[in-house]
Amino acid sequence: MLSAETQTPDPFAMLGLPARFDLDTQAIETRFRERSRELHPDKFAGAPAAERAQALVRARALNDAYQVVRRPQRRAEALLARAGLTIGDHEQLDPAFLMEILELREELAEARAAGKLELVNELQTAMQGRRRALEQGLGPLFAAGDAESLAAAKRDLITLRYVVRYLDECDAALDED
Repeated sequence: MLSAETQTPDPFAMLGLPARFDLDTQAIETRFRERSRELHPDKFAGAPAAERAQALVRARALNDAYQVVRRPQRRAEALLARAGLTIGDHEQLDPAFLMEILELREELAEARAAGKLELVNELQTAMQGRRRALEQGLGPLFAAGDAESLAAAKRDLITLRYVVRYLDECDAALDED
Protein backbone atom coordinates (compact mmCIF):
# COMPACT_ATOMS: atom_id res chain seq x y z
CA MET A 1 0.00 0.00 0.00
CA LEU A 2 3.02 2.30 0.06
CA SER A 3 3.97 4.12 -3.09
CA ALA A 4 7.53 3.27 -4.05
CA GLU A 5 8.58 6.86 -4.74
CA THR A 6 7.37 8.53 -1.55
CA GLN A 7 7.00 5.70 0.98
CA THR A 8 3.58 7.16 1.84
CA PRO A 9 0.40 5.13 1.80
CA ASP A 10 -1.29 4.95 -1.60
CA PRO A 11 -4.72 6.49 -0.93
CA PHE A 12 -6.42 4.34 -3.57
CA ALA A 13 -4.93 1.10 -2.23
CA MET A 14 -5.79 2.10 1.34
CA LEU A 15 -9.44 2.28 0.31
CA GLY A 16 -9.30 -0.70 -2.03
CA LEU A 17 -10.26 1.45 -5.02
CA PRO A 18 -8.83 1.60 -8.53
CA ALA A 19 -6.39 4.45 -9.10
CA ARG A 20 -8.42 6.53 -11.54
CA PHE A 21 -10.03 9.94 -11.56
CA ASP A 22 -13.57 8.92 -12.44
CA LEU A 23 -14.69 7.29 -9.21
CA ASP A 24 -18.26 7.12 -8.03
CA THR A 25 -18.77 9.24 -4.92
CA GLN A 26 -20.99 6.60 -3.34
CA ALA A 27 -18.38 3.90 -3.98
CA ILE A 28 -15.77 6.05 -2.23
CA GLU A 29 -18.07 6.54 0.78
CA THR A 30 -18.99 2.85 0.93
CA ARG A 31 -15.37 1.66 0.78
CA PHE A 32 -14.35 4.17 3.43
CA ARG A 33 -17.06 3.00 5.81
CA GLU A 34 -16.18 -0.67 5.19
CA ARG A 35 -12.46 -0.11 5.73
CA SER A 36 -13.18 2.06 8.79
CA ARG A 37 -15.07 -0.79 10.40
CA GLU A 38 -12.19 -3.18 9.64
CA LEU A 39 -9.47 -0.88 10.98
CA HIS A 40 -11.26 0.94 13.79
CA PRO A 41 -8.98 1.29 16.84
CA ASP A 42 -11.78 0.14 19.18
CA LYS A 43 -11.41 -3.36 17.70
CA PHE A 44 -7.94 -3.41 19.28
CA ALA A 45 -8.89 -2.09 22.73
CA GLY A 46 -7.69 -5.26 24.46
CA ALA A 47 -4.53 -5.60 22.39
CA PRO A 48 -1.02 -4.73 23.59
CA ALA A 49 -0.06 -1.04 23.52
CA ALA A 50 2.09 -1.36 20.41
CA GLU A 51 -0.76 -2.99 18.50
CA ARG A 52 -3.21 -0.31 19.67
CA ALA A 53 -0.80 2.39 18.54
CA GLN A 54 -0.43 0.71 15.15
CA ALA A 55 -4.24 0.56 14.84
CA LEU A 56 -4.39 4.31 15.42
CA VAL A 57 -1.75 4.86 12.72
CA ARG A 58 -3.71 2.71 10.25
CA ALA A 59 -6.99 4.50 11.06
CA ARG A 60 -5.35 7.90 10.58
CA ALA A 61 -3.82 6.79 7.28
CA LEU A 62 -7.24 5.60 6.14
CA ASN A 63 -8.82 8.94 7.05
CA ASP A 64 -6.05 10.77 5.19
CA ALA A 65 -6.57 8.54 2.14
CA TYR A 66 -10.29 9.24 2.23
CA GLN A 67 -9.68 13.00 2.32
CA VAL A 68 -7.51 12.68 -0.80
CA VAL A 69 -9.73 10.38 -2.83
CA ARG A 70 -13.06 12.06 -2.06
CA ARG A 71 -11.96 15.49 -3.33
CA PRO A 72 -11.51 15.74 -7.10
CA GLN A 73 -8.61 18.19 -6.92
CA ARG A 74 -6.66 16.16 -4.37
CA ARG A 75 -7.49 12.90 -6.20
CA ALA A 76 -6.08 14.40 -9.41
CA GLU A 77 -2.92 15.52 -7.59
CA ALA A 78 -2.47 11.98 -6.23
CA LEU A 79 -2.86 10.52 -9.72
CA LEU A 80 -0.30 12.95 -11.12
CA ALA A 81 2.11 12.00 -8.33
CA ARG A 82 1.61 8.31 -9.20
CA ALA A 83 2.62 9.21 -12.76
CA GLY A 84 5.75 10.97 -11.47
CA LEU A 85 4.45 14.49 -12.06
CA THR A 86 4.36 17.09 -9.34
CA ILE A 87 3.19 20.66 -9.27
CA GLY A 88 5.93 23.01 -8.16
CA ASP A 89 5.75 26.49 -6.73
CA HIS A 90 6.81 28.22 -9.94
CA GLU A 91 4.83 26.50 -12.67
CA GLN A 92 4.34 28.41 -15.91
CA LEU A 93 0.79 29.28 -16.90
CA ASP A 94 -0.75 30.99 -19.87
CA PRO A 95 -0.18 34.74 -19.36
CA ALA A 96 -3.67 35.44 -20.72
CA PHE A 97 -5.19 33.25 -18.00
CA LEU A 98 -3.09 34.92 -15.31
CA MET A 99 -4.24 38.34 -16.53
CA GLU A 100 -7.84 37.17 -16.58
CA ILE A 101 -7.71 35.80 -13.03
CA LEU A 102 -6.02 38.99 -11.83
CA GLU A 103 -8.81 41.08 -13.37
CA LEU A 104 -11.46 38.82 -11.88
CA ARG A 105 -9.87 39.11 -8.45
CA GLU A 106 -9.82 42.89 -8.76
CA GLU A 107 -13.49 42.86 -9.75
CA LEU A 108 -14.26 40.64 -6.78
CA ALA A 109 -12.31 42.88 -4.40
CA GLU A 110 -14.19 45.94 -5.65
CA ALA A 111 -17.55 44.20 -5.29
CA ARG A 112 -16.58 43.04 -1.82
CA ALA A 113 -15.47 46.52 -0.74
CA ALA A 114 -18.67 48.05 -2.09
CA GLY A 115 -20.82 45.43 -0.36
CA LYS A 116 -22.28 44.24 -3.68
CA LEU A 117 -23.10 40.73 -2.58
CA GLU A 118 -25.30 40.07 -5.61
CA LEU A 119 -22.31 40.68 -7.87
CA VAL A 120 -20.15 38.45 -5.66
CA ASN A 121 -22.79 35.72 -6.04
CA GLU A 122 -22.76 36.13 -9.83
CA LEU A 123 -18.96 35.96 -9.94
CA GLN A 124 -19.01 32.90 -7.70
CA THR A 125 -21.62 31.14 -9.83
CA ALA A 126 -19.62 31.75 -13.01
CA MET A 127 -16.43 30.44 -11.40
CA GLN A 128 -18.23 27.37 -10.02
CA GLY A 129 -19.16 26.51 -13.59
CA ARG A 130 -15.55 26.84 -14.59
CA ARG A 131 -14.49 24.57 -11.72
CA ARG A 132 -17.02 21.92 -12.79
CA ALA A 133 -15.80 22.09 -16.39
CA LEU A 134 -12.18 21.70 -15.33
CA GLU A 135 -12.99 18.77 -13.04
CA GLN A 136 -15.06 17.06 -15.74
CA GLY A 137 -12.22 17.51 -18.22
CA LEU A 138 -9.73 15.76 -15.96
CA GLY A 139 -11.41 12.35 -16.24
CA PRO A 140 -10.74 11.83 -19.95
CA LEU A 141 -7.18 13.16 -19.60
CA PHE A 142 -6.34 10.67 -16.84
CA ALA A 143 -8.14 7.89 -18.71
CA ALA A 144 -5.96 8.52 -21.78
CA GLY A 145 -2.89 8.29 -19.57
CA ASP A 146 -0.35 9.30 -22.23
CA ALA A 147 2.33 11.90 -21.53
CA GLU A 148 0.55 14.65 -23.47
CA SER A 149 -2.76 14.03 -21.67
CA LEU A 150 -1.08 13.93 -18.27
CA ALA A 151 0.70 17.22 -19.05
CA ALA A 152 -2.68 18.71 -19.97
CA ALA A 153 -4.16 17.35 -16.72
CA LYS A 154 -1.33 18.99 -14.80
CA ARG A 155 -1.96 22.31 -16.54
CA ASP A 156 -5.69 22.09 -15.87
CA LEU A 157 -5.05 21.15 -12.25
CA ILE A 158 -2.87 24.22 -11.78
CA THR A 159 -5.65 26.31 -13.30
CA LEU A 160 -8.11 24.59 -10.97
CA ARG A 161 -6.02 25.66 -7.98
CA TYR A 162 -6.44 29.30 -9.02
CA VAL A 163 -10.17 28.78 -9.52
CA VAL A 164 -10.56 27.18 -6.08
CA ARG A 165 -8.65 30.05 -4.44
CA TYR A 166 -10.95 32.51 -6.18
CA LEU A 167 -14.00 30.60 -4.93
CA ASP A 168 -12.55 30.68 -1.41
CA GLU A 169 -12.34 34.47 -1.72
CA CYS A 170 -15.99 34.55 -2.85
CA ASP A 171 -16.98 32.47 0.18
CA ALA A 172 -15.07 34.81 2.48
CA ALA A 173 -16.81 37.83 0.97
CA LEU A 174 -20.21 36.24 1.38
CA ASP A 175 -19.44 35.11 4.94
CA GLU A 176 -18.71 38.69 6.00
CA ASP A 177 -22.37 39.59 5.69
